[in-house]
Amino acid sequence: MAHGQDLVEPLSVDSQQDTARVDGNMDWTGGVLTVYGEGVAPESIKNPVQRRLMGFTAAKLVAYRNLLELIGEVHVDANTTVSMAMVSSDSIRTRVEGIIKGACVLADSREESNGLYRLAVALDVHGEFADAVLPVQMDGEDATAEAPFTGELPEADSVIVFVPRQPYTGLIIDARGTDLRPAMSPRILDTRGRVIYSADHVDRDYAVKIGIVGYDRDLARAAVSDRLGGKRARPMIVDAEETTGLYGGDVVISNDNGLRLRLADAESGFLADCRVTFVVGPKPPPVVTSFFDTAVADSVMLDSLGRAPSTDEFDEFDGFDEFE
Repeated sequence: MAHGQDLVEPLSVDSQQDTARVDGNMDWTGGVLTVYGEGVAPESIKNPVQRRLMGFTAAKLVAYRNLLELIGEVHVDANTTVSMAMVSSDSIRTRVEGIIKGACVLADSREESNGLYRLAVALDVHGEFADAVLPVQMDGEDATAEAPFTGELPEADSVIVFVPRQPYTGLIIDARGTDLRPAMSPRILDTRGRVIYSADHVDRDYAVKIGIVGYDRDLARAAVSDRLGGKRARPMIVDAEETTGLYGGDVVISNDNGLRLRLADAESGFLADCRVTFVVGPKPPPVVTSFFDTAVADSVMLDSLGRAPSTDEFDEFDGFDEFE
């Protein structure tokens, strides 16, 4: 069940079967697509028990049909939807159609009103479905060749690199205030266009099991999520500069933060395990510091608090004196 801070995206598409719209919700935090179906029992059925059974059976068939139509609206990456992938590959289409038949009817979703029966089916987009639609990985050597950093140094106006006393356990991209559109296989690029993180940089078993990235609307909650290490998590927090891609699913970070990220990952290897979360939502109030960017300030607070700061704690934090 979705919570208030979960990233839930409404989806809608014109039905190919009739003139009605098919509506549903994609919970990107939980990784579940939910779609409803409605049906009626045949007029010839008079027994109340049989009518209820036949009504919900009809609703279930419609829900599965609606799920097949709506799943095509889910974004695989910043430039591709599931429907595009299904059109381009008969193998993907066949697998997706088979997987949808295994979608679960949500408990307590059954409703009946004036002879109209309604229920919801839910599909986990991780696991088998992710394995069917995620892009085929490049060879490891080719994948890492995109983003060399040997000998590279930060820009002259950003020479301070905060190094925590302990290695980072994961990464949070703070994309609040951007028009980021969630996708199953997003990328992180720097402002030079180099790919810092993508499906080619991860262990596919992790990508299929938990997703290439996680999504949340609450930074403090994301920072202690199981994905990033739970209560002992020490995530690196980096601001998104902008989004890119046809559907705005990729994030762009500064060149210096891209270097910091690659160096941090070289130390603890959290990117290969998909320990990455994108935080979305309204842009938070600005924080005034003398020379620290948000990534450095957040890191300092994480080192001081042992966890991600809340917005109020961040605004009130005055622990930068020792660095000045």
